[in-house]
Amino acid sequence: MSLRRVMVLIVSSLALHVAAQDPGSAKLAVADPALEARVMAIGAELRCLVCQNETVAASNAELAVDLRGQIREQLRDGRSEVDILAFMSQRYGDFVLYRPPLKTSTVLLWLGPFMLLLLGGFALVRHLQRRAAGSLEAGEGSDLPAEHATAISGGAYSARQLTLGALVLAVPALALYSVLGQPASILQPAHAAPTLADVDGMVRQMEQALRARPAGNAADAPAWDMLARAQASLQRYAQAAESYARAIELDPDDAQRLADRADLLRLINGPGGSAEAERLVQRALAIDPRHPKALALAAAQAPAATSTTGISGRVEIAPELRSRLQPGDTLYITARTPQGPRLPLAVLRLSASEEPVAFKLSDDQAMAPDHRISDHAQVVVEARISRSGDAMPKAGDLVGRTGAIANTEQGLRVLVAGVVP
Repeated sequence: MSLRRVMVLIVSSLALHVAAQDPGSAKLAVADPALEARVMAIGAELRCLVCQNETVAASNAELAVDLRGQIREQLRDGRSEVDILAFMSQRYGDFVLYRPPLKTSTVLLWLGPFMLLLLGGFALVRHLQRRAAGSLEAGEGSDLPAEHATAISGGAYSARQLTLGALVLAVPALALYSVLGQPASILQPAHAAPTLADVDGMVRQMEQALRARPAGNAADAPAWDMLARAQASLQRYAQAAESYARAIELDPDDAQRLADRADLLRLINGPGGSAEAERLVQRALAIDPRHPKALALAAAQAPAATSTTGISGRVEIAPELRSRLQPGDTLYITARTPQGPRLPLAVLRLSASEEPVAFKLSDDQAMAPDHRISDHAQVVVEARISRSGDAMPKAGDLVGRTGAIANTEQGLRVLVAGVVP
């Protein structure tokens, strides 16, 4: 059996394994394993935007599932692997490619190893020439018999011989480098894990590319969906809600999209955003009466008003930090579990002020129906003032937090007295 057929079988097996964890593609994998093998092979060339050092083929993140779906549809439309990779790079930037293309900004990355190899070969040639010349001078200046002097002088290599020796070392090294750099290589090259700043820059580049495209193109709705999910993964909830709104304008009949935006509006605005969120949930259920997330959101809206748990209090800023406040600063108030996942139990987004800010956290601001304040006897409340407006903490943000308190605490005082390093 040829190596190519073995690799196809391996990729096909990987496709079936991933499909088992990806219900949305399981049916397709069984129906057309050859197509899924091509999807996974192309996905192995793309970086998941929300994972650390994982390919689209290996990741189970929702965004990676969407990208695999786009690859699958483009393959059905007859596009080649080169066309699909070019499309992904154009829409999401070069960061989405595991192997950067050869261009002005990456020429040093590609040619640097060859330049170092040539410099090393040149240094080796010069070293051997000097060593040979020194041996020859030592033989001529000594009282050794002629035959010994001839033997010593015979150790001096000509420039042609030295160059040939350097080539003997360089050519196999270059050949090995080119082989290991190919997709079919058994040993895959190591890739540095992207930093949070890399991912954030990638998401912003994606947003700029989408905003630059002509308005009204319904085919861009899935791209706005992916942008919204990437922004939400970075806790940029307001921007994510706006991206969902753009996607809904282009394609208003997607129940999942309506439910996702409703969930974000409840997270951002709390009870004040429940009216619009409720309308979105009802629209989603009208499209798909059995949609799981829409049903969960609809069920969560009813008990929230009668919940007996909740935390109220005020946020104050330490006098020495009040001078740092600027107009437009955003105050985030979150409740989390003392230990466990970092996903907030409730979130409020308010305008920052030098004066004490009153707040109330309850199940109305829950991010998920099964992850609420009422589900945990003790919580920790944190207040953070953001200059950028992002929900993700950044250096220079002002912050304060409490210790573990009861989920029914009233009259709580949260003092903002620290700075995020």
